[in-house]
Amino acid sequence: MAVALTRNAAVAVALFLCTAVFIPTPSLADGDPASDVLFVDDVYLPYPAPSRNPGNALRQAVAFAYAHGFRLKVAVIATETDLGAIPSLFGKPNEYARFLGTELSQFYVGPLLIVMPAGYGIYDGGRSTSSENAVLARVTVDGSSPDALVNSATKTVQLLVARRALRSKDIVAPYLYTQPLTIMRGKPARLLYKVADDSHRTRETLRVQNGGGKTIAVVHTAFHPAYWTRLRGVKWTLPDAQVRPGLRYCIVSEDAEKNASKPFCDKITVAA
Repeated sequence: MAVALTRNAAVAVALFLCTAVFIPTPSLADGDPASDVLFVDDVYLPYPAPSRNPGNALRQAVAFAYAHGFRLKVAVIATETDLGAIPSLFGKPNEYARFLGTELSQFYVGPLLIVMPAGYGIYDGGRSTSSENAVLARVTVDGSSPDALVNSATKTVQLLVARRALRSKDIVAPYLYTQPLTIMRGKPARLLYKVADDSHRTRETLRVQNGGGKTIAVVHTAFHPAYWTRLRGVKWTLPDAQVRPGLRYCIVSEDAEKNASKPFCDKITVAA
């Protein structure tokens, strides 16, 4: 990357590496497995994994929450194994919610639901969770099996959405990853990048600059789904008259709450 690693950039690189090499087993987790999984996912399922249907139903319930303007991450903790290096927090869902929420706070500050056989925990970056707790006080957990635990999580997520209890202001800017590009003069090229945001929706402004720092092209995207596992690209054609040494492209990403990333820039090489 062509810029110094700010905290945002450091998180972006870490997420890129997680995406490339992560295998969700407890042996590869540093600390607690859920903190690794929730870097790139919204749901942590217990290990060994429950049967397919309960897991899919929970993912669909969380996706429904995002589709209706809410944000939520869920960790289902069935045994001490799911807590990796901190088994002492098993049976303490609220304490673990605070612990995990702090672990995730560089890239996610929003409702975080913990589901254990002992009950539910909820955390939102230290902000009030009174609306969520009012809902959780009326539901119980079935911890008789991993499948039952995941089913309890699904029903609770659906209830939280139905009661509009997940009202939480998005305060975290999107994070970006860019890479140097080689393009052909006079031919369409794709300026590639990865972007993610805890609301899963962003838009970008891309600027192409010549060697003197002058902007020679500006491209705006519409709002789109933003997930770290998806590579995005914007089409652009380099005119022959603009072929000069030192070309680069810079991107700024913004979410619906107008949280904006710092510019991320990388060089453009023009193929002979």
